[in-house]
Amino acid sequence: MLNIPTLKSTYTNEQILVILLTRLYFGTQHSDEIRDFLNKEIVDWKLFYKLITYNDIRSFINEVITDAQITIDQQIHDALKKDTMGIALLGDYQAGLITQLMTAFEKLDIRVIPYKGYTLAKRYYKAPHLRESSDVDLLVNKSDLPLLRKYLYENGYEPKINISEHQIKFILRYFRELSYKSPKNKIGVTCSVELQWKLLDYYYGPCWEYDQFVQNLQSFSAADGTVHVGLTPTYDFLCVASHHLIREPLMKYKYLIDLACIVKSSPGQLDWNEVNLQFEKYKFSALLWSGMNALEDIIGLQLPSNNIPVAAYKLFTATETRSGLEVYSRRRRLSNLNRTFKEKIEFYLKTQLFRLIPNLNDLSRTTLPVWTIPLIIPVKSCRVLYLYVTKKR
Repeated sequence: MLNIPTLKSTYTNEQILVILLTRLYFGTQHSDEIRDFLNKEIVDWKLFYKLITYNDIRSFINEVITDAQITIDQQIHDALKKDTMGIALLGDYQAGLITQLMTAFEKLDIRVIPYKGYTLAKRYYKAPHLRESSDVDLLVNKSDLPLLRKYLYENGYEPKINISEHQIKFILRYFRELSYKSPKNKIGVTCSVELQWKLLDYYYGPCWEYDQFVQNLQSFSAADGTVHVGLTPTYDFLCVASHHLIREPLMKYKYLIDLACIVKSSPGQLDWNEVNLQFEKYKFSALLWSGMNALEDIIGLQLPSNNIPVAAYKLFTATETRSGLEVYSRRRRLSNLNRTFKEKIEFYLKTQLFRLIPNLNDLSRTTLPVWTIPLIIPVKSCRVLYLYVTKKR
């Protein structure tokens, strides 16, 4: 685990405070050391609040400082208390939504796998409200998609992008998910529901799909004592790491906390050999090593895997920009962090070519037959070139 002087060579005081508070949660740093740090160092509290907001860890930080009675700027602490109430309210809504959907799908004889979000929080965090989540992620079988879409349409879920039925086969081949907006409750709370049949985008090449996970389900007891069915910790880690270490490599600090919670809460249950084999199978080993290095360096967890190769990682790259070309480019750069020069060029070309494929927005603008989809490519190519030349986004 990196000591404070070493952390200072890379991170700001605000970032170091976030790291120290995270270590306090996992028992790898003492509260007196944090108080000593605050007494000696200057912290820009507005910048600190902005940092934890971008990284979706407001309720987590609030819980840690409240439990340990760490003194921070009172105005910021009050804001965190208010934020935590809203996060808990959304979490309660998501919990009810997941239960409702799982019951409905079971009646339709459909097995879906909830993961990340509230599902991860209730199993691996000390309390579900400690994790911020804006959506419900469901891993689904491709063949069940027609029935799932029918149920959502009939029960008030609105598609974020309208897709024609004849376009579904194209979408299943080149994309990984369809998104829906859930019905509002009495006080106006809503969230996204993501139906995902594949864990990674098309340009990453062959990767994990539903069939590889549905055989690895087990019963577990949540923090509140209720019994649920979910993935084994090994496959939960794979599911979460596919997003947190490959698709968006530690772009939010929340992602590192998620992985740490799974590791900390599952002693003896994580099959690291299987994790390593799965990442090696799809040539993502370097990205796994980067995450494992971060878990040891930043949080101080002792992982059972020995001789983990050194691999670079970057933290605190999240900004207020949550989507668009800037985020897409940042994801690509972070994914390339541990690749060879040749691999970087190959991945860059794959992602650039993928941008020419008609996306969901493009498809939603037409109801023409499926054979016309390739005709969108030259039109989109000209538009992408125009935007690049004129620097418009």
